[in-house]
Amino acid sequence: MATTKIWTVKANLKCALDYAANPEKTDVNDLENVISYAMNGEKTVSGDERSCFVSGINCYADTAFEEMMNVKSLYGKTGGNAAYHCYQSFRPGEVTPEECHRLGVELAEKMWGDKYQVLIATHLDRDHLHNHLVVNSVSFIDGKKFNCDKGAYRRFRSLSDEICRENGLSVIENPKGRTPRQLYFAEKNGEPTRHNLMREAIDNAISLSTNVYMFRDLMRRQGYILSMDPNRKYATIRSIHSKKSTRLYRLGEEYDIPGIEKRIGSQDIDAVYERRNALRERPFHQPHAVRSQVRRKTLRKVGGIYGLYLKYCYLLGVIPKRKHHPLSPEMREACRMCDRYSQAARFLAGRHIRTDADLSEYISSTEEHMDVLIRERNRINNRLRRAKDPGRIDELKAERSELTGSISLMRKELRTADFILERSEKIREDIAIEQAYRRGDHVRNKSRANNSKAYER
Repeated sequence: MATTKIWTVKANLKCALDYAANPEKTDVNDLENVISYAMNGEKTVSGDERSCFVSGINCYADTAFEEMMNVKSLYGKTGGNAAYHCYQSFRPGEVTPEECHRLGVELAEKMWGDKYQVLIATHLDRDHLHNHLVVNSVSFIDGKKFNCDKGAYRRFRSLSDEICRENGLSVIENPKGRTPRQLYFAEKNGEPTRHNLMREAIDNAISLSTNVYMFRDLMRRQGYILSMDPNRKYATIRSIHSKKSTRLYRLGEEYDIPGIEKRIGSQDIDAVYERRNALRERPFHQPHAVRSQVRRKTLRKVGGIYGLYLKYCYLLGVIPKRKHHPLSPEMREACRMCDRYSQAARFLAGRHIRTDADLSEYISSTEEHMDVLIRERNRINNRLRRAKDPGRIDELKAERSELTGSISLMRKELRTADFILERSEKIREDIAIEQAYRRGDHVRNKSRANNSKAYER
């Protein structure tokens, strides 16, 4: 199985080439035989037995940078995208270093071998062996630039899959597509993203289930609907209050229907019932009633947008008066942004903003004040161009730095205000969903369940 990716090198071609051919990334320790590559057939990195796999197509590996730059200069195309950086990564233990490098060279030859210069380097510093390919953006044949569009990437991926099939390697049949960088690292770090919460709910339901029907009921109690329509190709999962479904295979092989059934069937039934009994016997702590020492008339309810954010932070468990965890998947996913919401609540409190009108007025006045400061900074820049006295120059620079700091702070506050306005409607929806979960409506109300597709084995 090989995964692939292409991205643009805009700034420095040499940096991309140096990274791809970095000996620290291509080391193989304790090798008895020196591995051949490129023209000389072998390359010793240091005194111990270490070697690296680096090859060039339509250029020599040792002089790839100079040759690529010569082609750019020849056709007068030294600007724009400098190169394209690609990788081809294999499943751990699926290929040897030699096979990995050979497959990378074969892929580069089929994709670019007739028109472009390519450097191929096999990195062996991770469990998953992978090839880095650096492609010159300018063709040495006609000087045309490589058009790296979606069609080019699909061809790159298709060629990689074709080579894997020819060599008896596994192929990803249902590629997930590109995951946003922020979401990718959030899932990798175990943060409560939508997919991570789905995986957690599935794991919990499997641990308490003896069959798939019990599993489906437990998933509903956690706020999810599992659907497998026989007229559709994929099984899906969605939150009860969401219209958007997620295909189960996107969560991983063990979270698709065959994987779930296999995990449920391999469990010890006695252990499952022990876990269920332990949950039933969990002690219930009756909350203590506390009488307020303040008269009811003196208690003032906080409303408006400030009250909305206070309530949201309370339901998230941010406000320390009552530590708890949200029940609904929507609120549990929002916990990943707890700091942002608490910052918004502090922002509203510190500026005495209570209603939407107050917030709109604050935004307008801040933008007007910021425009005044920007005009003043422009005047200072004009004075700096004419100033000759070093003392006067230092004084003007200090004034400009102070204005820049004030402008930066205002822009930050405006971003926070815009975030508050944008998220207000979503917050109201999340609060309504969380309150429904606290009342147990997602378990008692069967109307939504009757509208969903029945689960079939």
